Amino acid sequence: MSTEQDGVFLRNFALVIAALVGVTIFLIVVANSLFGDENPERDALVQERAEQNLAPSYAVRLSGEPAPALASADEAPADDAGGVVEVRSGEQVTQAVCIACHQGNFLNAPGIGDVDGWNERIGKGWDTLVSNVANGYGNMPAQGGAASEEEIRAAIEWMIETETGLAIPEG
Repeated sequence: MSTEQDGVFLRNFALVIAALVGVTIFLIVVANSLFGDENPERDALVQERAEQNLAPSYAVRLSGEPAPALASADEAPADDAGGVVEVRSGEQVTQAVCIACHQGNFLNAPGIGDVDGWNERIGKGWDTLVSNVANGYGNMPAQGGAASEEEIRAAIEWMIETETGLAIPEG
């Protein structure tokens, strides 16, 4: 290609880009004039959804502290017990925190109801099992921030003792 042809190409390319920018600006102006009316109901809905998305859906607590009540528009206010809410059951904790790995033996995690898989682990005793879950062990990440020690113990009890019938020795 010659220099003249390059110049023609660049000029035409710049004209096409300028035309596309002009059409885009024109369409934005038309859209705003037709559909840009202020709608207070929609603005209120947008504000409400933004507040819902930014509100925490969880609370972290240290072992031994009462669970803080969650601030939610659709829940009743906390009772007079200092904002303490009910601790989740073992099944609830398992469904919320543990199920992703323990449902399908992900990364060698024993499945819920897997007698052989849990038989290898229960000999370590309660203290070791609870510590391993809270602090992490092997492929399992620490779950101490997702559940209290009491909830972790309840989840272990539900996954092993309730679902397999095995008994975990103390210690």
